[in-house]
Amino acid sequence: LVASAPRPVKAGSDVALAVIVSPTSKVTNISVADLRRVFESERLTDPDGNRLIALNHPPKTVDRMGFDSVVLGMDAERVGQFWIDRKIRGGSGPPRTVESLTTLRRVVEKLPGAIGYIRPAQLSNEVRAIRVDGKLPEDAGYPVRYTP
Repeated sequence: LVASAPRPVKAGSDVALAVIVSPTSKVTNISVADLRRVFESERLTDPDGNRLIALNHPPKTVDRMGFDSVVLGMDAERVGQFWIDRKIRGGSGPPRTVESLTTLRRVVEKLPGAIGYIRPAQLSNEVRAIRVDGKLPEDAGYPVRYTP
């Protein structure tokens, strides 16, 4: 499967972001609250005891800003301040940033506990979408949606 750039979206329409794990992961559902905790670098584990490792898109990309807004409840400036404050207080650092979609899917596939997000059209057999609050991206009421 060839990696594709995010497709343009009609003005006013929203974009779903599929939360992804390895096809072999036992994680099938995550709450928005736990997803937020993972992407704030809190220690959470999967059913096999692997620490969940958040993988982010580069800062200021459309999907990253949408994800941060919906899941973390912060805009890009506030996210930056959050991590500066965390560092000053001696807390954990931000999630790893993965520069390309191809690399993101490969890392999620191979690294136990890795979790990321992509648009549903970018799904491949390397990764599997999981439910968020019991819903998949195509379901009505799916919570990880934003309007660009």
